[in-house]
Amino acid sequence: MSKRTCFIIFIAALVVIMASFVLGFGAVTGPVAETFAAMKGIYLTVSALIVSLLLLKQKYYWLLVLGCAVLAALLIQFFIVGGSLMSVAVLYKIAAFAVYAYLVQLVRYMI
Repeated sequence: MSKRTCFIIFIAALVVIMASFVLGFGAVTGPVAETFAAMKGIYLTVSALIVSLLLLKQKYYWLLVLGCAVLAALLIQFFIVGGSLMSVAVLYKIAAFAVYAYLVQLVRYMI
């Protein structure tokens, strides 16, 4: 992902999320709130940051990150939370992992 693309995605996501919260558009505000809630978990945070930093210079960064996100979300859901692996919470954990990876990429371009 290029530097310009990364910043465009950031600005677009920020505008859509802010407009959705101002207008009360539940189709966006609900999943965003759930993703932010999933981002508070220490296991997900630490694993996402470590994996993102380790894979930062890889050619297929996003494919590897998404694969690790699915694996980490399933392991956290199964072993730590103890819930069903077919729940929607797994999808929010995957999204939270991807958000952390994106933020690592964004910070890399800012430095």
